[in-house]
Amino acid sequence: MSSNFARQAIFDIHKQVIAYEFLFRDGFRDSFPGIASDVATQSILNDLFIEGNITQEAVSDGLPCFVNFSYQSLIDGTALQYPPENLVVEVLEDCPADSVLFEKLIDLRAKGYCIAFDDFIPSTDWIPFLGLADIIKIDFRAQSLDSITRFVQEYREKFSFKLLAEKIETKEEYRFARELGFDLFQGYQLSKPERMPYPFVA
Repeated sequence: MSSNFARQAIFDIHKQVIAYEFLFRDGFRDSFPGIASDVATQSILNDLFIEGNITQEAVSDGLPCFVNFSYQSLIDGTALQYPPENLVVEVLEDCPADSVLFEKLIDLRAKGYCIAFDDFIPSTDWIPFLGLADIIKIDFRAQSLDSITRFVQEYREKFSFKLLAEKIETKEEYRFARELGFDLFQGYQLSKPERMPYPFVA
């Protein structure tokens, strides 16, 4: 029997797994179903945590859990129900970059949560948020290599965030990301999502 999520490994420059991203799945499909993002977020959190604690070491191998958060989940303070040492809050790319979200992220950081921006694409609205980011995830399927290079060259030295190259599907993309100075890597070239069994077993 399968759970309602899969996990995909995140690697450092030494190809060591340092975290997992948890992805909502429904039924037998290994793709994201057409449901509201906040419902998917809550479903994953319910499976990952019981009474505020990580369900079992086997779920994450004791490593941090990246979980996508919708705008509503962030505004509602959903993450605050879970321990910051286990959770990386991924801000979904379709969130509006408004002052309410900005203040919520300041509060989350002050309480010890790690903040990652998912599928980040530079824009006038989002640049002010870079100072709140612990991790910036760049989707190699969504931007050209030239655009990615320009972003890294312009903003990497101005802020203290780590760069995560996601959806890396070829050796050439992996090599490019490493040479450009990315810190973390995720994608089919390294590891595909794996559906987690339920009940969870070691």
